[in-house]
Amino acid sequence: MKLNLIPQPQFVQRNGHRLASDFSNVDVVIHTPAADNRLYMLGQCIFGQVTPFIQGSDVYALHTVGLPLNLEMLNRIKGKQDGYVLIINEGSLEIYALTASGLFYGMKTIEQLLHNYNGHLPALTIVDWADLQLRSDYLDLRTVYPTFEHMLEYIAELASYKINTLVVEYEDKLPFRKLSFLRHSELVFSDEQHKQLLQTAHEHFVQIIPKQQSFGHLEYILKHPQFIDLRETPSNVGELCPHRSGSFEMMEGILEEIAELHPHSEYLHLGCDEVWSLGTCEDCLASGLSRELSFVRFVNRLIDKACSLGKKPMIWHDMLAHASEDEIAQLDKRVIVVVWIYGGYRMKADAKDIIRKLRSAGVAIIGASAVRCWDDQGDQNYPVIQNRIKNVLDWVELAQSEQLSGIINTNWSAPFSLGSPYGLFETSRYPAFFAADCNWNIHADSSDFLKRFLLQYHGVSTEEESSEQFDYVATDYYQLIPQLLPDIQHNLHTAELIAAMIQFELPAKRRFPLHTFLFRGEMSEVTEEVVTTLKHKYELAYGDLRIARTSMHQILSKLLTPTMVELFMHSRFYLFDLYEVKLQSMLAKHEQNDKEAGE
Repeated sequence: MKLNLIPQPQFVQRNGHRLASDFSNVDVVIHTPAADNRLYMLGQCIFGQVTPFIQGSDVYALHTVGLPLNLEMLNRIKGKQDGYVLIINEGSLEIYALTASGLFYGMKTIEQLLHNYNGHLPALTIVDWADLQLRSDYLDLRTVYPTFEHMLEYIAELASYKINTLVVEYEDKLPFRKLSFLRHSELVFSDEQHKQLLQTAHEHFVQIIPKQQSFGHLEYILKHPQFIDLRETPSNVGELCPHRSGSFEMMEGILEEIAELHPHSEYLHLGCDEVWSLGTCEDCLASGLSRELSFVRFVNRLIDKACSLGKKPMIWHDMLAHASEDEIAQLDKRVIVVVWIYGGYRMKADAKDIIRKLRSAGVAIIGASAVRCWDDQGDQNYPVIQNRIKNVLDWVELAQSEQLSGIINTNWSAPFSLGSPYGLFETSRYPAFFAADCNWNIHADSSDFLKRFLLQYHGVSTEEESSEQFDYVATDYYQLIPQLLPDIQHNLHTAELIAAMIQFELPAKRRFPLHTFLFRGEMSEVTEEVVTTLKHKYELAYGDLRIARTSMHQILSKLLTPTMVELFMHSRFYLFDLYEVKLQSMLAKHEQNDKEAGE
């Protein structure tokens, strides 16, 4: 039996063919081995009166008042990650789990069912669990990102889709204490805000993994005068020389601050990817070490430091891709290597090669897909969805074949810190929750995900009579949104943003954009038909762009701080404003020539 749930449950059985009672105001008892306010808080949001009951056994359960416990149900989820059993019959409801997270996710399933069935619940039994232990979303704070209030909402939302981890790349938004000069002057979190972010994650069973770049991508650190000399080369502003005196000591102090600011985080992601210039400076050459061995030895020092701080360190894999077996053998085995490959016809083959190479050396591995990345489109306004869906599915397949315990579904805000931003974070929720669906249940039916997503995320009915016009397998979510905008009930700002970006793209990219034939105006023999065409296209295109600019600004103002609105607007219209200045100059010159010729 299929239900319009995200993620799709592992096992569903109907207990009859009609809806059970309205359970939105029912009184329930929650059994736990120890007090856990997170479970009580969620119970109070869903049900009527919630009575906590503390018992000595390692059993988590929820049931309607007066119903006896049926602990036999726990046998169905033994050895399963985040597992729960949910039983709904006329007048009765039961959830059983072996962990607090399992009971929490069982209640989250109740939430979705109540939403889908207008406050009622279908009579059924669900036996459910996660196929992957670590199911991670990604928050990239390097360029354009949500307001703090929206961040808290999104973290809470992750739990509804059973995502249990969030990697946060703070850069200079983290409230450093000893190294306070690293703080962004305007956009840094306050101490209270950062504590609130961590608390919100904890309340929703989401573990924060702080991401601190420690080798490359250090622009926000190596720009400071006292650290400029630590660059591998002066022109590579974000890459650290591992052999330079002071390099490790700088990172050591930063990692101490990261750990202190995340006392309950199990992991610390050290980054260490794309150190392109490594091995080219005089200090590296004088070391006599290969590029890869220089990398391994410096990373081992970082790993040792992270472990001394009580954290499990992670690094990206790419700088090890060409390392020899002997070089990889020297890598500290306490590290977890995150293999990220986002596309290409050899994607799975290359991933298997590096996974097996690292595993044979005794190194632990997890995978990383991308729900948004470069995709050869630096000016993308939303993810290149065909690429992203395929990449997510490829990694799910790899997780199964290579026995991976987790996947980080990365979501990049820009190609690098100083690059032009991609689309806003809100536009990536579709592939992010697609990944959540697959990471929880690797056998989930992806062919109807769009249908399920429209119901869960946007509240758009997917009854056959209203949805038969769409091929839900082939339809592009982003191109569908403008048509569905009048019907959208939830997350309207996200839909309005997507519609505004498509409104911008029509004159900017799709309808013979002006700049693609502006060069004709520069040709020495400017004829009447060229000038007339340029003027006509200019009036049409820039008229539409002005309308799109207004729409875009209106929705961005609801989602971003004023500083971020200005940055994003400039990123989208800067070139078109330059084109307009050039065109106006060109047309004015032609008019002057005509006037002089007439005189």
